[in-house]
Amino acid sequence: MTDIKEFNLVDVRKNSQIIQKLNEVYKLWGYEEVSPSMINDIETIKGREVINQDELISLVSNKQLCLRPEMTTSIVKLISTRLINKKRPLRLWNNGIIFEKKEGYKNSKKIKEKIQSGIELIGYDTKFPEIEIINILFDSIDKLKLKENSRLIFLVSNTSIMQLILNKYGRNQSELIKKSMINLDHDCLSNIPIEDDYKSALKTLMFTRGNPNEVINKLTNLFGKNKIIDDLSFLFNTIKPISEMYGIDIQLDPTFQPHLNLYAGIVFQLICINQNEKYVIAKGGRYDELVKYFNPKELCPNGIGFSVSIDNLRKIILTDDVNNKRVLILYKDKELLSKAIDEQKRLHSINEISILELNPCSNTEDASRLMEENGCNDILWIS
Repeated sequence: MTDIKEFNLVDVRKNSQIIQKLNEVYKLWGYEEVSPSMINDIETIKGREVINQDELISLVSNKQLCLRPEMTTSIVKLISTRLINKKRPLRLWNNGIIFEKKEGYKNSKKIKEKIQSGIELIGYDTKFPEIEIINILFDSIDKLKLKENSRLIFLVSNTSIMQLILNKYGRNQSELIKKSMINLDHDCLSNIPIEDDYKSALKTLMFTRGNPNEVINKLTNLFGKNKIIDDLSFLFNTIKPISEMYGIDIQLDPTFQPHLNLYAGIVFQLICINQNEKYVIAKGGRYDELVKYFNPKELCPNGIGFSVSIDNLRKIILTDDVNNKRVLILYKDKELLSKAIDEQKRLHSINEISILELNPCSNTEDASRLMEENGCNDILWIS
């Protein structure tokens, strides 16, 4: 079963509006556009364990190929081949469709198309490239007009925190504990055969999220001072004034883990809450291991990026009314056609939308009908 997107004209206009504004921000930050292939090598995805093979959409004509489940893998592969000699760091942006396969009705498979936009920062010789990426994400969303009463929450974690948890509490039941923590499955955790003190600590951690400084203090008390927690503390202290400037709340969630097995290190989501509805509008993180996988000789093997969900953003942005004026150009005599063409060119030169009716129009009744048919809200008669 295929969930094929058939957008109406309003949706198409909103998609274009969102992508155009995001692209403008990316360019201002010095990023260049790339266009990764929609087709991936299944062995590449399997080798990196980016996603479960059952969730990949393979091509009937060639079972070794699949439609891309995300764009980062294709881009990292590109920079390790065609762009291998390009000076680092690489700042790249992209727009396009990804494909997901989900469980449908009665064990059927449902294929979903999703429109994404995003950036990748690869090979930057700095300890915290996250600062640039997060700054651009906040800047990008700020340029869009969100509906009133939209609350933005930036949810951050580090995949290494889960390893700290498992090293201390889950050496014998690590996979089961990890699964229950990620899914916030209190009942599953209760049934795992581990010490009661461990269960109590894990249940506390399961629901520990919120103010970064408070969460970091709890983690320090549990695991002592270490580099992972120190780096998180520095990152939050750096991005806090930036988030406050944009009116975005920051939360630290130790148990948050992304669905794709793409990231290792910092991971994040930007969530918008509007009228009690929650929308994940962006997600991203570090993927240093992916960079090393494609090019073990990469001098600075780090990579980080984010992808923005155009589909979710479309539901919470206000339509830009700047170009809502649409002029219909009419004339009564065929000798005036050349003059009408010149007038249309003049309007286009000042970025005014105008449609020229090539057939002469002789009365106001026909003019009103033509204006409605062409979706115009003004008429310019040529005389």
